[in-house]
Amino acid sequence: MNFSKWISFSAVIVFVYVLWQIKQLLLLVLTALVLAISLNICVKQLRKFGIQRNQAVLISTTSLMAILLFFVVLIVPSLISQFGQLSQLVPQGIDQLITQLNKIRDNLSIEIIDSLPNLQAILEQLRPILNDLVSRGVNFVSGFFGILLSSLLLLALTLMILVDPSPYRDGFIRLFPKFYRPRINQILKLCEIDLQEWLTDTLIKISSALLLSCFILFVLQIPLVFAQGFLTGILVLIPYIGTTISVIAPTAIALLISPWKPWAVVLFYVLMYQIIEYYIIPKLRKNRLKLAPANVIIGEVFFASLLGILGLFLALPLTIIGQIVVREVVVKDILDKFTLTDS
Repeated sequence: MNFSKWISFSAVIVFVYVLWQIKQLLLLVLTALVLAISLNICVKQLRKFGIQRNQAVLISTTSLMAILLFFVVLIVPSLISQFGQLSQLVPQGIDQLITQLNKIRDNLSIEIIDSLPNLQAILEQLRPILNDLVSRGVNFVSGFFGILLSSLLLLALTLMILVDPSPYRDGFIRLFPKFYRPRINQILKLCEIDLQEWLTDTLIKISSALLLSCFILFVLQIPLVFAQGFLTGILVLIPYIGTTISVIAPTAIALLISPWKPWAVVLFYVLMYQIIEYYIIPKLRKNRLKLAPANVIIGEVFFASLLGILGLFLALPLTIIGQIVVREVVVKDILDKFTLTDS
């Protein structure tokens, strides 16, 4: 390896190191991009009515701030109170489940008992995880939205990208060699289209899950309907993993009320997610974005371990972007054009 190649290799190492050091800033920028794209969907809809872009941006931004203000002033205090009660009821539900399992084990033969796993030990290990999950819900409601509202940097980034995205887009494209810039522009357009599709699908899923879960818990007379419905809607942002976790709290609380209600909660939640995935979304979204389940789960595990809780919630848009980059750059531009030549 000659000197120039060593310099290039060292530059790549330094570049990757710098990116790792500013990963939280990059996540902030990605969050601003996602918010800007979501607001841009509203802007495009308003422009269909003949409204100028600047006016459409102002209407969309003002509406978002009004909704957030309404949420913080009227809804967050109730959510904090309900999450506090939730953190007390879920451990009680786990205790009730342990008691019922012990009664069942007492009626079994010794041979069967020895062959069964120690469910009590498993549930005891699960208890702190559930408590942590609920406490994170309290912190999420009381902390995250407060930080979100008070974060002038995030709001400024979102508005600047939304009002005039061209300078930032052109500046990013100019970071690449001149011959490859048109290709980067195409890839950015693909990322924007897929992220818009994902955002639309996600908003429908969150709204459907929140309303349907509240209806299910209200009919079954499970306490803390709104807090659990809100948690269900938020966890929809984490496909597969989040939908599984969302069943735990209402099931544990249902154990305190009636022996048959936990089974009803699990059954109706499974039906709810099936209805959303295979009926509501296909009816409302003919050209929906489809991702391979394995890619989604791998992306969630990877970005959660790499970037923490925010990486978990942003795992899907990061996976979408990564999938496009791999397909367009690695596969089409490198591997498909790679040929062996005789030396």
